[in-house]
Amino acid sequence: MKNGRLVLVLAIAAVCPTIAFQVSAQTASRRTAVDATTVRPESVGFSSERLENLHKLIQDEIDQKQLAGAITILARHGKIVDYRVYGERDMESHTPMTKDTIFRDYSMTKPVTGVAMMILYEQGKWLPNDPIAKYIPEFKDLKVFNGVDKEGKPILVAPDHPPTMRELMSHSAGFSYGSGNTVVDAMYKEIKPLQSANLQEMIDKLAKIPLNYQPGKGWTYSLSMDVEAYLVEKFSGQSLPDFMRDHIFNPLGMKDVGFFVPQEKQSRFATTIA
Repeated sequence: MKNGRLVLVLAIAAVCPTIAFQVSAQTASRRTAVDATTVRPESVGFSSERLENLHKLIQDEIDQKQLAGAITILARHGKIVDYRVYGERDMESHTPMTKDTIFRDYSMTKPVTGVAMMILYEQGKWLPNDPIAKYIPEFKDLKVFNGVDKEGKPILVAPDHPPTMRELMSHSAGFSYGSGNTVVDAMYKEIKPLQSANLQEMIDKLAKIPLNYQPGKGWTYSLSMDVEAYLVEKFSGQSLPDFMRDHIFNPLGMKDVGFFVPQEKQSRFATTIA
């Protein structure tokens, strides 16, 4: 998600003695522990000398004030090769970055939402070729932008086919973020789906805005992921945070991931400049 909407916070998993990961969706209770001790890069096919290029790249970003701080972790074949911290967690207090720092996840919430959708796919809740309107009736009358008339008014046409779940998942259904300079972007700025009080209000607003192009005929980084968040709640009967907690974070042992940072962890939270 983006800006003031649903935002996850993430701490590097290796703050624990071991990193736990889920073997498969079908064996959620069966986990494999990975030794978090670093090994010689050459033992898994890396060059110690060339690895310094990574360290220099990140440190240069710090020195040039492009980043306040960073954490990098590099692994191969289940072995951690390199695990470093750079810079500061808080520039005002000059608090150094630590391996257990918690970060805002921003748009990296999107792949997590994608995982949630695929869990629901495995549960038989939806199919890639299903029309989105099968699950969101508000979208059954979506139109497609097809230029403007002599008076500069939008020309709207019917879609060649109803946008599908596959197109929703691949940002090719025709939705937008409204951050560009097109006629459709201007509609997003006027109707403001991003400023909705909840996901249902966002859906109601999107239903009033035409698609940028015929479904499947383009690609635009878009509110598709937010629509998926709505579908996760509709398919599961849970809120998005609860579903992610129960089906992703807890099974993976991701103890420091959530939609809010509890008071007892605030001291580990990286600050940002507004």
